[in-house]
Amino acid sequence: MKAVLWTGGETFELQDVPEPIPRPGQIVVKVHASAICGTDFHYADFKSQPPIIPGHEVAGVIVDKSADVGGLTIGEAVAINPVQRCGTCYACENGIGHLCLNTRHLGGEQAPGGWAEYVTADAANAHLLPRGLSFAAAALTEPVAVCYQSFLRAQSRPGQEVLILGDGPFGFLHAVIAKLLGAKTIFVAGHYDERLRRIAEQTRAVTCNSRREDLLEIVRHRTGGLGVDLVIEATGSSDAPNLGIAALRPRGTLVIFSYIWKPCPPDFGTVSMKELNLVGSCRSRGCFDPCLAWMAEGKIPAEKLVDLRVPLAEVNLAITQLKHRKKDIFKAVLLPNGN
Repeated sequence: MKAVLWTGGETFELQDVPEPIPRPGQIVVKVHASAICGTDFHYADFKSQPPIIPGHEVAGVIVDKSADVGGLTIGEAVAINPVQRCGTCYACENGIGHLCLNTRHLGGEQAPGGWAEYVTADAANAHLLPRGLSFAAAALTEPVAVCYQSFLRAQSRPGQEVLILGDGPFGFLHAVIAKLLGAKTIFVAGHYDERLRRIAEQTRAVTCNSRREDLLEIVRHRTGGLGVDLVIEATGSSDAPNLGIAALRPRGTLVIFSYIWKPCPPDFGTVSMKELNLVGSCRSRGCFDPCLAWMAEGKIPAEKLVDLRVPLAEVNLAITQLKHRKKDIFKAVLLPNGN
């Protein structure tokens, strides 16, 4: 079969590789859509060893399964949760298996991903697609689910004022979910006018281009000087967490969603004096099925993020577009089987 392999550095190559065979408890999925995520460009930063087939945002059709798999039928359309668990570690045994200490993450060294014509996955990680949901949208179930997890971690409530730092795909999805969950006011800060316009179009968010506008001034003006109840950091920028801390009202919550590559020391003085809550959010727990339902109902318009659809052979073109046209491209989806 054809698959894209990361072969080191920033190099991705289309190669012929053997078709996968399901191990016990696994299914084989014919990949109809596999999205590109920004983390796919950071294998070297995480000290991963090539070659690796990337792709953890995947949807397709079951074409094979091991004899011990029940409850799933060949021909069913599924989205795949990439976090495959060991079932025996501390996290798995204490109800937080999405943080499995021995996870085989799809698109990692131990579990080839979905930038390929076929992919294997644990049957427990397959979620049936609701009728009418496109494969391109379904491939984005994982990013939608991890964004929903942010609100669960924050124990968010309707009527809150929410600030999202970041105007990328995760900024878009967090804003859409904030609206769905009944946020009173949604603020979104970013660097690209076109992205901010598209987010506001879907959510009626108050937007701020932080390259030329004062975010804290906008937030304080709109909240009577109090600040917001909830900030979600979705940029990975070094100074974003402290900007979020400054924007919070007393006993507000900051969710660290993005991986901060070069963190600055947090403003613990303000955290203490305002009794703020700092919460991490990683992956998702029990979020796939509700998110699939919301997408099928049109409440989360995930497919509006998809600006590029390309075959596997054009993966490097898509990567180049994603890196150099951030102002007007949110997501690219690979179509390994020509959909």
